Amino acid sequence: MSVLKKYLAAVGATALLVTLIGCSAAAAPTAPSASPSAVSSSAAQHSVAPVAAAKAAAVAPVVKPVAAAPVVPVTTTAAVACAGTPAGIKHIYVSIAQQHLWACTGTVLLTDGAVTTGASALTNVHNATPTGTMKITGKARNTVLAGKDVNGPWNDPVSYWMPFSGGVGFHDSPWQTFPLGSPLYTTQGSHGCVHLPLTVIAQVYDWAQIGTLVTIRA
Repeated sequence: MSVLKKYLAAVGATALLVTLIGCSAAAAPTAPSASPSAVSSSAAQHSVAPVAAAKAAAVAPVVKPVAAAPVVPVTTTAAVACAGTPAGIKHIYVSIAQQHLWACTGTVLLTDGAVTTGASALTNVHNATPTGTMKITGKARNTVLAGKDVNGPWNDPVSYWMPFSGGVGFHDSPWQTFPLGSPLYTTQGSHGCVHLPLTVIAQVYDWAQIGTLVTIRA
């Protein structure tokens, strides 16, 4: 009976030693052959990342609820946009169809960016951005654009303002809730002005002069 107890004690100690070695191997990241528990643990760790990523991705639309709004693809290259502009001449080009602007000196592009033009699909007001070639007629910083129509008045503070056709001009639009470049402009766009990103309007404002040419194309 004493021999049997000694045998069982020895077997139990060996089993305990094997268990400890197995746990150690599972914890070692460089083990050449992982135990089933190690693979399961590894799989569990990797499954956390996609879940966290999915949760993070799900939060993004909440921060930017308009991120999914479609944007008009820009097919015109800078070389095409500035082509034909005489050397040394500053010219701003806007495509309503592409909702995009290019500022050129001769055939050299200064900057470009997405824009929002007039709400041309509204039938009770005339908000379409005028087309043709015009000139910048003024420049102002930190001003308020005020007006009214049958839908009511507005008082919009802007950092940059450059009119080119009466009360129509270029400016930033911090109140806008959909992306610049979006086709939503037809019903949610401006009163005829061209909205630019703040970084782009800042560049164009510093570069342009009163008299700089502006061409708006349908």
